[in-house]
Amino acid sequence: MTVRKKFDHKLYKECDQKARDCTTEYFESIGYTVEEHPDRYAQDLIVHKDGNNHLVECEMKLVWEGIDFPYPTVQLPERKRKFFEPPTQFFIWNALGSHAVSFWSYDIQDLEPVEVPNRYVYSGEMFFQIPLALTEKIEL
Repeated sequence: MTVRKKFDHKLYKECDQKARDCTTEYFESIGYTVEEHPDRYAQDLIVHKDGNNHLVECEMKLVWEGIDFPYPTVQLPERKRKFFEPPTQFFIWNALGSHAVSFWSYDIQDLEPVEVPNRYVYSGEMFFQIPLALTEKIEL
């Protein structure tokens, strides 16, 4: 049986638009145009530059408050595997929206998800544990 965190509307309302705004600001600062994905169940954003585009999924980690990511790995819920094809770039922002770690789905697709107890789901939820070496540090 797959265990997943129950959708938290309050947390979504607090973080989703802020993560999208930070990611949009970052991409626009490096010359991309950004649009919201028209399918609300797909990746968050589509970014365009020089006739090319790619998909972006973004979120915030409220437990991360500083500049440097405070853990040896980044945890991505296994449920986000649905965004691995087509290739997707992920952004995980700190609580302030000042720094992020970013990685591509194709760099993590072969990692084996592991169960990680957390404050939302005490047992059974699976996560990709992504070594920081597979991520890029982003500053806004």
